Amino acid sequence: MTDQRYDRQVLFSGLGEKGQAMLARASAVQVGCGALGSTNAACLVRAGVGRYTIIDRDTVEISNLARQFLFDEDDAAQRSKKALAAAAKLGRANSTVKVAGIAEELNAQNVDRLLSGHDLVIDATDNMEARFVINAWCIAHNIPWIYGGIAGSCGMTMVILPGAGPCLCCLFPDPDACAGALTTQIAGVINTAPALIAALQSTEALKILTRSAEIITDFRLIDLWTGEWQRIPVKRDPKCKCCGGGKVASSK
Repeated sequence: MTDQRYDRQVLFSGLGEKGQAMLARASAVQVGCGALGSTNAACLVRAGVGRYTIIDRDTVEISNLARQFLFDEDDAAQRSKKALAAAAKLGRANSTVKVAGIAEELNAQNVDRLLSGHDLVIDATDNMEARFVINAWCIAHNIPWIYGGIAGSCGMTMVILPGAGPCLCCLFPDPDACAGALTTQIAGVINTAPALIAALQSTEALKILTRSAEIITDFRLIDLWTGEWQRIPVKRDPKCKCCGGGKVASSK
């Protein structure tokens, strides 16, 4: 019998008993546990993803609390490691899920050790360099991942399914050109932007982990302040240096 905590999810036709059982057998890893990550982690651990890993090297600061909903003033005062604090809190929220926190920064040298053994990677980082590392590793290992980014009142997300569609390099073919992209340190951020983008990411994660046929792979760009919402199909570039006909880019 399904855990009673999931009774409302099981009633939803998109999941049902079968989908909930699939979630319980699934594993996901999240890179970053800031504004996007704290919401993603809360949604997916509480939804019953069987094993969930959170990677983030940073500590909680008072300036995080307006938008990073997992943390509180005690975490900021104690300078708690985000990954460890998040894992502890969510472990108490759902003891049926194996939640692990890793207080490291993902890079090209440790990516294989940190991401291996998971069915899905969720991007909750705040820099493009890490995203390209994730992209290269996931393409090389045929692991789906979900890109997400925020700045100001804007957010964006896209699902990457290796071999079945475009990758991050198809969307952003010149990594160097992304160096000047707006960040929250420059543009600021309102807390509703990461909450919405994380909700979209987590929803696609549920679909991927339950093998739904309704996964949305379009690039979605949303400005919550103006209300503008774009859904843009992205084509796979046959000449893409990462997922195209040439040699797959290494993550190392």
